[in-house]
Amino acid sequence: MLFICLGAPVHTSSQLSSKVSASTSKGASKAITNALLRDLIIGCNLPLSIVENKSFRHFLTVVDSKYSPICRRTMTSKIEDLAAEKHLMLKTQLSQTDHVSVTVDIWSDRKMRGFLGITVHWIQKGIERLEVKSKLLAFERFKGSHTGERICEKFEAVCDEYNIKDKLDYIISDNAANMRKAFTVCFPTDQGEEPDDNHRLDDPELWHDLPLEDQETVGASLGKKHRLQCFAHTLQLVVRDGLTETKVASPALSKLSKLSSLLHTSTTLKDVFEAEFGERKSIPASVITRWNSTVRQVKAVLQCEHLKLCAILEKAGHKKLLFTIREWNLLKEMVDILKPFEEATDLTQGEKIVTISAVVPSVLSLNHHLEKLKPQVRFLNGLVSSLQASLNKRFLGIFINPVYLKAAALDPAFSLLWVEHHVLFCRCYLDVFSDLILENDVQTSPALQLSHYLHIADGQNALLFWAMNMHTLPSLFNVATRVLAVPACSAPVERVFSYGGIILRPHRAQMTDRVLASLVFLTKRHYNY
Repeated sequence: MLFICLGAPVHTSSQLSSKVSASTSKGASKAITNALLRDLIIGCNLPLSIVENKSFRHFLTVVDSKYSPICRRTMTSKIEDLAAEKHLMLKTQLSQTDHVSVTVDIWSDRKMRGFLGITVHWIQKGIERLEVKSKLLAFERFKGSHTGERICEKFEAVCDEYNIKDKLDYIISDNAANMRKAFTVCFPTDQGEEPDDNHRLDDPELWHDLPLEDQETVGASLGKKHRLQCFAHTLQLVVRDGLTETKVASPALSKLSKLSSLLHTSTTLKDVFEAEFGERKSIPASVITRWNSTVRQVKAVLQCEHLKLCAILEKAGHKKLLFTIREWNLLKEMVDILKPFEEATDLTQGEKIVTISAVVPSVLSLNHHLEKLKPQVRFLNGLVSSLQASLNKRFLGIFINPVYLKAAALDPAFSLLWVEHHVLFCRCYLDVFSDLILENDVQTSPALQLSHYLHIADGQNALLFWAMNMHTLPSLFNVATRVLAVPACSAPVERVFSYGGIILRPHRAQMTDRVLASLVFLTKRHYNY
């Protein structure tokens, strides 16, 4: 039996079908628009202009004949709205954590527009798990000269916007002069840190020390913070020092560089090379500022058979590029020497894992590696000596700054296994931890907790270990989650700039800085969930 309310309009089945169809169509249109934004513009990095492309619009009519495509202006507006929404979500997340660290760097796009990039890092505590969080905090247009004072002012503004100034523990940046200037003003820095005087700089004449009264003002506001040098960048400087001082390798590396260049410019040589070694075989170009690209180049040529390569070069008329047996063995020795440096760099550039705890063990391991090689090397004794001298000089600060020692000791993968078990050394550790723990919880015995930790730490994953022992070792847990959240290097913010370079391809150079900033922010977060 059908009951109809008095006074209610009576709809025919065709009218109801029409309304349902309209509602479904509206929902489908919204879903298509959202998919265009999130999956194509952000996820696939397609240009905004695609929404006005005639062929693409025809494609959309095939997908849904009732869909009305949006224009580029509307898509731009939606991008900025979505970015604003994600900024609010990030502010909410940061309001729920007590300690954060950040990485900072500056980048210029193809139009030479400067952008300040900042990523924020912390360990998020769940009911039964811990997770390292890495988020893009800011990617903002930076106009004018990149002086230390202006970088500091811009950085403070971002901290104020997200209300993290009082939560900020450490800032990680490279050793560029303007970055050191900015955060020497804002932050105490590592003792023993060596500057990178050859870093790409804007205009040294624009960098001036702040007046004393300004230094005191800024220092008072951020006096509790600490700037740390980027581990990967400093390690790169160590290798650069070694290669610069090692003239004996220059002839072989010069030949290798010319060979790589020829393979990318001479079709004749490339055809002969691929016929012998395969189409997928190549020798990549090296980047002068990236030593690991030189190592990759050396590894690539060593994968070729020496005699066959010499025969190809001689046949192609490039006798001057023939590698002698001595040069070939020298390149092999170079790879053996530098391979652990490459591994240490990779180990400390992760974003969703604990990295800072590997710094001290890596430096000690590299020093041990070089010491062990001294009686074994035949050609590159100078490289080994230069690397060791630079390593000890540039990383002096990590043995002065306790955060590196605490991080290594509180990561059960390392614990105190990387040090000689000297009574006085362990006593020093105990005192450092005791002071920190007593600040957080006067009701516990730091000595007992530390002793228990050292007894049960046995190579476990740091996040899993502390998630399981957060209640057993509550005071140590607070210290561990604070220091283990600090990134070892500035790789996270450098990846942000890589996203920016991918988005701003040559044919998209007219993109406004506001849209670029929004797309970088959304792209970074798109792959960061």
